[in-house]
Amino acid sequence: MPTFLRNLFFGILLILVVFFPFFGEAAMTSSNYEIQWDSVGVGGESTASSATYKVRDSLEFIQGVGNSSSYRVDDGFRGGLYDPLVHFNVMAQNTGSQVAATAITSTTVTVTTAAAYAVGDFIIVIQDEGLGQVEAMGKITSIGGSTITVDFFQFATSLPVIDGADDVVYELSGSTIPLTSLSPTTVTTGVLGWEVDADIPTGYSVYVLEDQDLQTAGADVLNDVSDGAVTATEEEYGGKSSDTSLTGSTFDTVDTAFTSSFQQVASRTRATLKARDFLTLKAAASSTTADGDYSHTLTVVFVGNY
Repeated sequence: MPTFLRNLFFGILLILVVFFPFFGEAAMTSSNYEIQWDSVGVGGESTASSATYKVRDSLEFIQGVGNSSSYRVDDGFRGGLYDPLVHFNVMAQNTGSQVAATAITSTTVTVTTAAAYAVGDFIIVIQDEGLGQVEAMGKITSIGGSTITVDFFQFATSLPVIDGADDVVYELSGSTIPLTSLSPTTVTTGVLGWEVDADIPTGYSVYVLEDQDLQTAGADVLNDVSDGAVTATEEEYGGKSSDTSLTGSTFDTVDTAFTSSFQQVASRTRATLKARDFLTLKAAASSTTADGDYSHTLTVVFVGNY
């Protein structure tokens, strides 16, 4: 008889690691400009602002910079002051929020009912849930009837194609992902997503590590994926990132096993706002897989490229 695994879940532990040096030289940026600070020979105020910007003015010009291995000084009246910004939000697929998807555009998805969703929620849209699924992540900006509008969809290579067969939407919230009723005939999936705001000119990386193999209290272990693809009938577990341009791991190209060492799952090379990525977790059983409650903890870490 096929063996079924019940109540398989993951605990997702978020650890935010941000290293700030005691100096910096950037202030305002957008996609096409950066202002370090402004300075005037005479006049001016300590600050100037409106609803959309803020500038710290300098009276007279900055005279120079002095530094050593342990300090840095910007001479003159109010030298350049850098207020670094980092926001890192990790969220797991809420399996209890599933609704069927019937249509999708570049910024909307139509569902059978949107009653459980609200503006500000993060969602994941999935085409053909299971082995070979295609996903897109977005943040809800408005809801009209059964149509959900997002600010934009983030995906790996292409937007999902919705045809009404096994196409679903989930809310991304919480810290655990239950992969229930795992069997030798299916691949069970779950999505772990995150959003990053990072005013770091050189960018950042996101890493993941596990506290132990996916296992029961009795030490029955679900095998790590080793051939690059989690498939039905084989006992395998691993994940794949939506970031397709990683240089520090294989999570961008193939299903990859989690380890107890930090592995890169996302990165950027410049300052960015609303940068989103996600991991698709995949698990499959064989006919000889032991029944039980399998679990482990994944720790997700943000590190700025300082």
